[in-house]
Amino acid sequence: MKINPKKYLTFENALAAITGILFAITFFSKWFGIFGWVCFVPLLYVLKDKNPRESFRLGMITGFFTNIISLYWLVGTLARFGGFPLPASILIIALFCLYSALQFGIFAYLISKLKLNKKICMKDALLICTIWVAAEYFFPVLFPFGIGNSQAFYLPIIQIVDLLGVKLLSFLIVFVNISIVYLIWFFKDRKKFPAPALLLSVLIFIILFAYGYMKIAESQKIVAESKKIKVGIVQANFDFFEKNPENEFFITERHQEMSKQIEDADLIVWPETAIQDWFPLYLKDYKVQENRKVVPQMNDTFFLIGGLSFIPNEVFNGETFETEYTKFNTAFLTDSNSLILGTYNKVKLLMFGEYFPLINTKLKFIKNIIPVMGDLTPGKNLNILEVPEKNIRIGTLICYEDILPYFGREFTKKGANILINMTNDAWFGKSLAPYQHLLVSIPRAVENRRYFVRSTNSGVSTIISPTGKIEAKSGIFTQENLVGEVALIESKPPLYARVGEIFPWICLILVVLYSFGGYLVRKYGGKGT
Repeated sequence: MKINPKKYLTFENALAAITGILFAITFFSKWFGIFGWVCFVPLLYVLKDKNPRESFRLGMITGFFTNIISLYWLVGTLARFGGFPLPASILIIALFCLYSALQFGIFAYLISKLKLNKKICMKDALLICTIWVAAEYFFPVLFPFGIGNSQAFYLPIIQIVDLLGVKLLSFLIVFVNISIVYLIWFFKDRKKFPAPALLLSVLIFIILFAYGYMKIAESQKIVAESKKIKVGIVQANFDFFEKNPENEFFITERHQEMSKQIEDADLIVWPETAIQDWFPLYLKDYKVQENRKVVPQMNDTFFLIGGLSFIPNEVFNGETFETEYTKFNTAFLTDSNSLILGTYNKVKLLMFGEYFPLINTKLKFIKNIIPVMGDLTPGKNLNILEVPEKNIRIGTLICYEDILPYFGREFTKKGANILINMTNDAWFGKSLAPYQHLLVSIPRAVENRRYFVRSTNSGVSTIISPTGKIEAKSGIFTQENLVGEVALIESKPPLYARVGEIFPWICLILVVLYSFGGYLVRKYGGKGT
């Protein structure tokens, strides 16, 4: 059977691919975020008058290109850390990207199914936006980022997320894209000038900038009036293969020595799993080996450090009792005497990295095939870590919990006056992944109007203000300390932090109601009374 390349190298397929490429590169650099306002144009243009099947195919092309370009670094991660041959890694990631492309395929399919691709119409434009928000939020993906995140470096624009979250910004971006498509349709067909859509698009930018500058000024005033503490971040920079229990003493010693260089800090943060030894949670003194203390003794300094912990469980196997261990990815808050003041166990584990479904029960053989696969247990509580004498209340986000708005929002509602992320992006090598991770996490500061500190093993470590401005930033794969003054914000949480993801739910309900209404019209509309 011969494959004819000309069958697939069509103008329509190319336009769908261009949308995928533009969408992906918006997350490559702060300079490319501008493409978010036009990236949907090629796909939406080519969807005109297409039937649902054709639209689904074009959406899948867009989604595949979006994911394969955005997540190219997963190939190297899987090959290097998963132990898979390069061809197998490429195939696995290609299949993963094909699945993720369904988000775009469903979006395009619904546009055609609901006949929203026929004419210039404000109602249709708004419905297309609601479909995208619903698809972006509810479709299950491993790394849930949306087009709204692409604006994270544009401070006036990103301020709007404190109202209804990043998905509101996604809605506005898609609407502007549709307005441009309508203008192209007008020049092509000369039928109806999209004046309402264009005027609303202009109004969107006016509102974004007006609201943005107002909120920036308001946040700066709150910061100026708030109590400040000095925060130090230790970026010790260990390669993934260096971070193992055999090197625990050396790893800990480097963190200790680097911490001594910032001894005047109120709080020093070490990254995720900085301590490569297992700590029993039922003990009270954090001592890794015999009487050796982990953190250096420094007057009036507190530490937030990442480590590993366990709880032993006696299990009867039918004949005798044997000990099994429940393992956690843990953050420890300690004083400079290594006394634990509080712990937080990571709640949202990374599937296929920190755990594999059923790996501890029916699929134990997978652990033998892929030794790097974790077998951690998720924590249950989003508990605030407190230093009462300094009025510090920390909402701790471990690893990619910082790209999930839920965690920052819940910690803020519980009373956190600072958010701190601890992560290790050495998994991804010298790629764009650490920068993408930073970009999609920036909105957490704005959504909650709290300082957001990111402590990473190999970069990018940052201190981010409540406006989303990066006030201090490390390099990637560098050994350095980052120090900055951070305000402990006590103001009332913004609207989004209080109401959560109500906006995507409204969009989903509208899509369902419109679809059901269309079904009733098709079924009964033609019948006489």
